[in-house]
Amino acid sequence: MSEAMPMERETELPIEQMPNLRLFYRKRGRAKYISHLDITRCMQRSLKRAGLPVWYTQGFNPHMYMTFALPLALGYESDYECMDLRFTHLMDFEEIQSRLNAALPRDIQVWKVDFQKEKPLAITQADYRLTVYPQDPERFRQEFSAFCEQPEILTQKRTKKGMKTVDLKPEFTLLGHQTEGERCILTLRTTAGQKNFNPTLLTDAFWAASGQTGYVQVLRTAVYAGEKLFE
Repeated sequence: MSEAMPMERETELPIEQMPNLRLFYRKRGRAKYISHLDITRCMQRSLKRAGLPVWYTQGFNPHMYMTFALPLALGYESDYECMDLRFTHLMDFEEIQSRLNAALPRDIQVWKVDFQKEKPLAITQADYRLTVYPQDPERFRQEFSAFCEQPEILTQKRTKKGMKTVDLKPEFTLLGHQTEGERCILTLRTTAGQKNFNPTLLTDAFWAASGQTGYVQVLRTAVYAGEKLFE
């Protein structure tokens, strides 16, 4: 982690040359039902309540300068969400985290503040933990593992141009699977970023092919730029 900046240090640069900050946060529990648009509004209000010196864009309709890398689908939880923004002057990173967390809902909490190191376009993969509640957990675990070992996994994916047949095989890696009582835990690594794949595409394809049914809870655990964590 980069060294935190002292609070008393004021900007010595024109605002357009100030470094972007990246906030890493968790989105758990009831927060999974908050849409991306409402997450944006929530962050804006919380930043105001925290009294943080966020820079506003110039022009006819000024607004907070903030962007989100790899927004999450509604109904999913995550331990690896990222928001980029810029301050009018630099502050201590721990102070930023503490003040913002005090203003945020308890199910959304910042766990790291740092300088932006990579652009969102660098994102290539993401890890997910899927908690599956099938009718027969052990049967599901065995058959899902065999399903993932097929040479190709064809399914329909919605795109901007409509539905398209895609092969999921090169886009997913099953990193682990285990049965825990009435549930099965899957660890998946998916293609993400400019070419993004929802992890439930794979489970939906399995339900359709196997005739089994079940309920899936999704937790994103990491985002990568190449082989290293996205920072």
